[in-house]
Amino acid sequence: MASANDKRRQLRDALNATEIVAAPGAGNPITARLLELAGFSAVHVSGSVAHRMSGYSDAGILTMHEMLERIIAMDAVSDIPLISDADTGFGGAVNVVRTVKEYERAGASAIHIEDQLTPKRPVHMGAAGAFISTPEMVDKIRAAVDSRTDQDFLVIARCDIPDKTEKLERLQACLEAGADIGWLSSSNAEDTRFYADAFNGKPSLGVLPRGLTLQEYQDAGASCAVMPGFLQIAALSAQRAVLEELKAKGTVVEYLKTLPHAEEMTQFYNQQGADELARIETEYGGSH
Repeated sequence: MASANDKRRQLRDALNATEIVAAPGAGNPITARLLELAGFSAVHVSGSVAHRMSGYSDAGILTMHEMLERIIAMDAVSDIPLISDADTGFGGAVNVVRTVKEYERAGASAIHIEDQLTPKRPVHMGAAGAFISTPEMVDKIRAAVDSRTDQDFLVIARCDIPDKTEKLERLQACLEAGADIGWLSSSNAEDTRFYADAFNGKPSLGVLPRGLTLQEYQDAGASCAVMPGFLQIAALSAQRAVLEELKAKGTVVEYLKTLPHAEEMTQFYNQQGADELARIETEYGGSH
């Protein structure tokens, strides 16, 4: 397995390359492995995915340790970098210091911290949010940057305050304070260019807008696209369909054979941990 340091350097290099980094959201180790199998270069350890897979609204309900459990588990099985959601840093600057240390120790390659009050609200779903001041946000970013021990552990500043001009000024202040990456709170190509062009050459990252392809997002200036939720929706849709098949026919054997990649995914599923088990039993099973 690649070391955490190797994965961080891998992500930094990818963000500085010409091709956009695509990082779908994962909520468990097998999904992280699937992304690696499919040839993706990064995983987004999404807070919204983690919350919804746990049955909660994306409202800062999960604790830092619940997020750490996911990061540790995914880092242990995957050789691609983890871009990890830390919501507000789980509190003020003193909490951010601990969060950065713990996320770095857990194996994350990057962390994003946002400017909402703790606990955050799901503003992307229309909820009314409350925001800290620009000096408070800048202090959080400075605390994050100063607390890391590996300079390749990347700090991403996310600002969701509604006013576009104030948001840009806040992002620029965070980047000047040492943030490595600016978050693109954009829903179209024009807004993406507005923010990316103002980041003074630093990489930009955001949720892929629904109306844009990865190539279009890249052309607008994005360095990385995170895509939370779509894998989980696809999985739930497929599971609902197979459950309806079971109710209707009493069996799913023939139905599973009709699914794309069914044989490959059966082998992928069944082989989880098998090679490691065989290695341990061979090396420590009394045969020496």
